[in-house]
Amino acid sequence: MPCDFLLVEAYDKIVLAKVMKERLLDPVSIASLSEGLSELVDRHPRINLVIDAGDIGYLSSAMLGKLVALFKAIKAAKGRMAIGGVKPSLMPLFKVTQLDKIITFYPDAGQAVTEFRRNPL
Repeated sequence: MPCDFLLVEAYDKIVLAKVMKERLLDPVSIASLSEGLSELVDRHPRINLVIDAGDIGYLSSAMLGKLVALFKAIKAAKGRMAIGGVKPSLMPLFKVTQLDKIITFYPDAGQAVTEFRRNPL
């Protein structure tokens, strides 16, 4: 099932995945997004994935779990992942779960792309 709220742009060995949904709370949306992101990892060896989370306003713990699994898959494939544009109201979720210690966050996705370009794998 393709994820109809995930816009993907691939360039310069960097994949930018913009999540265009405010609420990631229901199992169907979470499964769809997780599948869409996992397909990117399968298609792009040693992926440099930047997730643009600027539109997300609500996030469930199940989605956090999917992000951890995605991060582990990318790391196992010798790639890297960053998340840009997380709203300040959501950052406490990443801090309390200590995901901010393993996943790199940027104020916006553009800064993550710039950093990946500056320091290629």
